[in-house]
Amino acid sequence: MPTDTRAEGDPEGGATELAMSGGKKRWFGLSVLAVVLLLLLLRSCGEDCEDKEVATPRATVTTTVTATPGPIGSQIGEPVDAVLTRVKQTGLSVGVHDASEQDETPGGDWTVCFEKVTLSEVEFAAVPHGAPCPSKDGKRIPWPKMPDVKGTTYGKAVQMLADDAGHVELETAYQDEDAYDQDNESGDYADWKICFQNIKAGRALTYEPEIILHGVQKGETCPSAKGLYKDPTNDPDYVEPAPDSDYDYDSGSSDDDWSSTGGSGSAENDYYPGDKGGCPPGGCYNPCPPGGCR
Repeated sequence: MPTDTRAEGDPEGGATELAMSGGKKRWFGLSVLAVVLLLLLLRSCGEDCEDKEVATPRATVTTTVTATPGPIGSQIGEPVDAVLTRVKQTGLSVGVHDASEQDETPGGDWTVCFEKVTLSEVEFAAVPHGAPCPSKDGKRIPWPKMPDVKGTTYGKAVQMLADDAGHVELETAYQDEDAYDQDNESGDYADWKICFQNIKAGRALTYEPEIILHGVQKGETCPSAKGLYKDPTNDPDYVEPAPDSDYDYDSGSSDDDWSSTGGSGSAENDYYPGDKGGCPPGGCYNPCPPGGCR
């Protein structure tokens, strides 16, 4: 059997091998110890390390941010007050003027009709509240015109004026009739015929005015003027006519013809004052019958 010559013949060789084997073990032990120490270090730091990291002073820089103009949505149809507040928050310069030819100073309750927006400013054109927008900035406000509703029914007139009037009221054309309605709410007077209107046809209906119509029941005739009485005797100022006389104006005589009594006599009996003047007994000639001429 082979023999270990290093153990018998070379005692230094064996020592060297043992030294190398021991060095490897020490190195491995040191490595393990280093890993263990590192783990203990990390574990002992924990949340304190995070706090220390957060608490570390850092340099801060303060900057002033200037608002840059930003785009806005369309403001057409909005009141001026709300629009001005909204636009100023964007950093844009803003202005507003009268959209009509009147060149008046716009109020806060005016309504925006037109807008012109650039990168730095916006200009609005507005009209008074309740006014329609002109066809173009600076043009006349197209107020609706009062139609001629005379002869139409009350119900149809309300439909024609629905968008242009504040209210449409019905009153009677005759003083001695009783009727009233607003915007045909009851429907009881829808078939009444309109005789008069308080606003002439063709006049501008500015700011939705109140419109009053005077009418009569269906089938009745309109009076010649507003304020008359259907039955004249209902008029407080009515005066009865004088009774008819028996005098016949066509023949010039009455039933009791005074000539038959000899009052007038004939031409032969007529007496005329002479040169001396004066009247004969019974009076001078009088061509009128007793009671006077008519």
